[in-house]
Amino acid sequence: MDSALQTQMKQTAARHALSLVRDGMTLGLGTGSTTAFFVQYLGAALRAGALKAIRGVPTSEATAHQARALGIPLISLDDVPYLDLAVDGADEVDPDLNLIK
Repeated sequence: MDSALQTQMKQTAARHALSLVRDGMTLGLGTGSTTAFFVQYLGAALRAGALKAIRGVPTSEATAHQARALGIPLISLDDVPYLDLAVDGADEVDPDLNLIK
């Protein structure tokens, strides 16, 4: 698959994930290129006022750094009883739609 198409597909997946987010949610923020697009779009939505009271739980220092730079409030997984939504990428998807991370 050509890299431009792959990038476009990752951006589309990230935008779709963002469409599932509602005000007040606590989100698991995974690691990887698709999640990086999601974090970028989430930060833009927060800055624009389209989303409010979002908290993120990053799975890596890289994601935490990106989220902080974009103004996404972060908390520890120890501080919440559950996540409303977790967004992460997959390394592979088999024909039965099982994901490998």
